[in-house]
Amino acid sequence: MLIEARDVAGAIRDERVAAVTLTGSERAGMSVAAAAGEVLKKCVLELGGSDPFVVMGSADMERAVATAVTARTQNAGQSCIAAKRFIIDEPIYGEFLERFCSSMAQLVVGDPLDPGTDVGPLNSAAQRDEVAAQVSDAVAKGAAVGCGARVPEGPGFFYPPTVLSDVKADMRVATEEVFGPVAMVEPASGIEDAIRRANDTVFGLGASVWTSDGGEMRRLVEALECGQVFVNAMVASTPELPFGGIKRSGYGRELSELGIKEFCNAKSVWIA
Repeated sequence: MLIEARDVAGAIRDERVAAVTLTGSERAGMSVAAAAGEVLKKCVLELGGSDPFVVMGSADMERAVATAVTARTQNAGQSCIAAKRFIIDEPIYGEFLERFCSSMAQLVVGDPLDPGTDVGPLNSAAQRDEVAAQVSDAVAKGAAVGCGARVPEGPGFFYPPTVLSDVKADMRVATEEVFGPVAMVEPASGIEDAIRRANDTVFGLGASVWTSDGGEMRRLVEALECGQVFVNAMVASTPELPFGGIKRSGYGRELSELGIKEFCNAKSVWIA
């Protein structure tokens, strides 16, 4: 049953509702969590993300670049688990950036029903304008444009695959979730700097890491602050794996055994 946003708090208070789960924005999450907290009901929140895509020097460059393009542009970049911040080991940064920009620039933007289209429209004019404003803010403050960054002429809520580098902390794209096909690429001086950069966000949903070194893999998996880490693969949601984040990406887990148990009450029984 669909209800208006103004009616959500009342529905949560209804005695027939035992628990609440939400997939949505931070703003919606805070509102739902507050309403659930007032009546002490369990709440699971799956909110936004600004997932890092970390590529170390030992990685398979060809696979990493190809997957990076898909990870950023799936559903026109409108996915909470889409890779958004690409953190690249300095020795391979230049090569990765060049190949990534070239691949992103070749994607075809257009009618999603056309088999030749790679990237369809955003969900609304407001969403397209928001992404354009975030990119314009970054460019005005000194970000370099590798490709894209221009709203195409004509009808439709389209935005081109865009790559930004030289992103600074005072830019909106550095701190906000960008819900469109816009990638931020930055160099890291070794694995510890890559970890620091990856964790330097209020979000903590997922992370993709690329390396062929076992020690690097273990260090990244242990140190990254997020709900799931995919090694040499893009972050994806599958029924058998628990799904959810930490920090401002929410709390609790969906899917898998853990997701089922989120909405079960454990009962202890002692028979003497």
